[in-house]
Amino acid sequence: MRKIFSCLFLLMLLSGILRADTFTFSFFQGMTDNLFQNKYSKADQISMLNFFLDKSFGRVSVFSEGSYSYLYQNSDLTYYLHNIGLDYLYPLSGRTALYFSLIGLGAFYRSEYDDFNHISLNFHAALKTYLNPTSIMKGNYSLEYKNYRYSLFDYVSHSFLISFDKYFQTKTTLKSEINWGYKFFLHPYFSVEGPVGNTNFYDHSGKGKGPYSGRRPYLFVSRGREEGETIQVLSFKGLIAQSVSDNVGLRVFVLKQWTLSGENPFSSVEEFYMVENPSYDRFSWAGYQLDAQIAMLIPWNIGLKMSYTVSNREFPGIEVMSLEGVLLGMTRKDKRKLFEAKVEKNFPEFSLFLSYFYIDNHSNDPYFAWQGHFFQAGVEWKFFFGGGK
Repeated sequence: MRKIFSCLFLLMLLSGILRADTFTFSFFQGMTDNLFQNKYSKADQISMLNFFLDKSFGRVSVFSEGSYSYLYQNSDLTYYLHNIGLDYLYPLSGRTALYFSLIGLGAFYRSEYDDFNHISLNFHAALKTYLNPTSIMKGNYSLEYKNYRYSLFDYVSHSFLISFDKYFQTKTTLKSEINWGYKFFLHPYFSVEGPVGNTNFYDHSGKGKGPYSGRRPYLFVSRGREEGETIQVLSFKGLIAQSVSDNVGLRVFVLKQWTLSGENPFSSVEEFYMVENPSYDRFSWAGYQLDAQIAMLIPWNIGLKMSYTVSNREFPGIEVMSLEGVLLGMTRKDKRKLFEAKVEKNFPEFSLFLSYFYIDNHSNDPYFAWQGHFFQAGVEWKFFFGGGK
């Protein structure tokens, strides 16, 4: 199977180089002392191979992207992602344009985590218009459908976004965004384990439990409904950026999110480092995030970015558990501090990256009170064909 995969991957690369307008290949090496981002601090290393290619046919472009991630200590979590799609740009006037894209994606894990295997379909439509030379208004709609091997995770989501950007002669940029999202779990109820008080827990009896992580099993919580479960959220984002000089820029970003209706249907939600976990996404929490960043161009044309982020998140529907798995009657709340630094050097044929970030996560759930260090180094090659960049 490894030989077959290697041959298929090589064919994809050759096909991209021979036919694509743009072909990008990258390799990243990451390491962390807390892969599963919980108090048990499992260390691991991740190697990632990525490629991207696209071909333009006037206003229509087709593209494909693949990513293979190998984990050294938790190799059962190794996975491959591949998507293929097309997009279409239609100018309505000199100031306004419509954009559409349709993307199909597949995710494939090894047997221990094959409940995470899924296919998805994503549709995106956007309208962008210049109100004047220094003001831009954008409206977006997104539809996402995901079908997992373990159908408890299956869902459809909708998102509407309106944003406004304003640029000033003082080299100041203001951005604001309002986003509404709706998520519907299609058929989460099955395999009844039994009542706990007035709440029924539906057991995750499949794989994907992560024997090396000390993780809690996935349980779906029924609150008196027969089928389906919905979550509706509203968020506001604001950003101010200021150019201090030709080589230094500052940025402050704030995000506030509310849960309008529904709550997370799982008994526990978790994050993985650089690995998608279907129980944790933007619909999982309500709260705020504040981020400050400085970007600099230092000697030898090296780009340096440093940022500090604080966030306060509550997880509606998620009760705090003791380390023995006993419910404590409180909603889970996390307060997080994140420091991140990244350096990048661009050469004519390739780019080099090096990043580090540290997370200190305080939670009223002892399982999610943790700290972690994360490193990543990478190289990216980009090739242009068809006569232009």
